[in-house]
Amino acid sequence: MSLGHDIEHITVSRSSIHRARVKNRVEIAMSLSFKHEVPLVLHWDGKLLPSLADGRSLEERVAVLVSGEDTEELLGVPVSADGTEQAVAETVLKLVRQSSLEGNIIGMAFDTTAANTEMVQGACIRIESALEKPLVWLACRHHILEVVMKDVFEACMGPSSGPNIALFKRLQNRWPIVDQSRPQPLTPTALSSDEEAW
Repeated sequence: MSLGHDIEHITVSRSSIHRARVKNRVEIAMSLSFKHEVPLVLHWDGKLLPSLADGRSLEERVAVLVSGEDTEELLGVPVSADGTEQAVAETVLKLVRQSSLEGNIIGMAFDTTAANTEMVQGACIRIESALEKPLVWLACRHHILEVVMKDVFEACMGPSSGPNIALFKRLQNRWPIVDQSRPQPLTPTALSSDEEAW
């Protein structure tokens, strides 16, 4: 009312709004059209997010989009049964098939989780198999560098006993008091003086 609207003519029912949004998304999805000769790269990433139904429980959602020359379209962010190889592949393929883009896909961009990259039953292998053609694998450079850094860390510091490394936790806690105005490369002398400060 404060915005000048007549609330008698506005739907405030949560289920009515949800139905209208679903209908609108379907219409938008149907309007997406790609030229059949445009090669596309299929991107996906899964995240555990609060449930839209109750906001308290978590659900696995997979964001799926395609990109190509002068185009990028989000196909959807549906709920996946879980984060397993099969569930991720099925979720991604369902959206690709709904958009009739099977023939356009020439590559895949993904993070380097075992569910995606496992060489026998990983999501990438399943998607290639379902599309019946080899695809270019574009593994996320950020995630590949995480794997490299893990190996470097283990070579220098030894294997870690879990995902939370005490050295990094201390740095995270002290990060707000670190002077970030003058970044400098780490040198052996700086390292030895920093160790004394810790």
